[in-house]
Amino acid sequence: MFLLYAIAIYFCICAVLIVWPAPQKSDGENYDYSTLSESGKNIISGEEHWVTLRDGTQLFSRVYNSDSSCDSTLVLLHGSGTDSRYLSQIAAYLSDTGLCRVVTPDLRGHGRNKGRRGDIDYIGQLDHDVEDLFTDISNKFGGTKILLGGHSSGGGMALRYVGNKQVRQPDGLLLFAPYLGHDAPTVKPNSGGWVTVVLKRWIGLSMLNRFGIRLFNDLKVLIFNRPEEWNDELQVPSYSYRMAVNYGPSHYVDDIKKIAVPTLVLVGSSDESFHPEKFASVFGVEKPAPLIDVKIVKGANHMSIVDDSDSRRFILDWYQSTTDSRIEVSAD
Repeated sequence: MFLLYAIAIYFCICAVLIVWPAPQKSDGENYDYSTLSESGKNIISGEEHWVTLRDGTQLFSRVYNSDSSCDSTLVLLHGSGTDSRYLSQIAAYLSDTGLCRVVTPDLRGHGRNKGRRGDIDYIGQLDHDVEDLFTDISNKFGGTKILLGGHSSGGGMALRYVGNKQVRQPDGLLLFAPYLGHDAPTVKPNSGGWVTVVLKRWIGLSMLNRFGIRLFNDLKVLIFNRPEEWNDELQVPSYSYRMAVNYGPSHYVDDIKKIAVPTLVLVGSSDESFHPEKFASVFGVEKPAPLIDVKIVKGANHMSIVDDSDSRRFILDWYQSTTDSRIEVSAD
């Protein structure tokens, strides 16, 4: 009888937390978006490509082709609540140098893709989508090495992917200011004001999911505080629980331990969301960790880290140190 009472109380608590009113979007300042004013000018060099996923869904991506001698392809994942357009400059730069071909997908629920905005069908679906993208690249470009990269939550998603040994693994990992989860010491409160978290609902849904109850995983738990002047029809205003959980590491400690490929982590010294000085210890590079290198990019913030000239130099140095390739180019 006591057990029945305890179970009833548990689910009553879940219900109260889930129906608790969600906070409104905050209009406070968060990121410096000024670098986005240049985004998109190199999109014209990216070839639009639609990938058929295992469930028949069409996923939008852009392919930035390099010269015929290029033997690597970088899949670069955008951050949360947005699409891949802002990655056009770094994608064009890396492909133009001959370092690697670059593919920038709009992840499911984002950008040019059809279907529900800010939602997926199940936790883990983004992992499967990235794996299907790897398969498409292999079919399209033969024996290319595949690198996986990501910015912000896209970096957290890339880390989650390499921690999932049930999917095809990449040959290298490139993380721009990766989001490591709300409990990581690298993360500032509310990611520096970028998101409003519907915390009580998130807790209630997590409690239900422990019992395998996923009926309400479509409910909204993240609201993006993007200023209206940076909004357009391709931006996503909020995330469901299942999208929010999938769009980041499973658990950063375990996922980092599973890294088995050369990895470069870049974070700006002026990042609005993260504590840059804490990344080295979290990734274990203060101890022997030959696979992982962490670089703090002086003066870069959360958005500018992607296109910073020092970021480009670090990427070139890292790539050349992990391959036999020698590329003579300017980082400017």
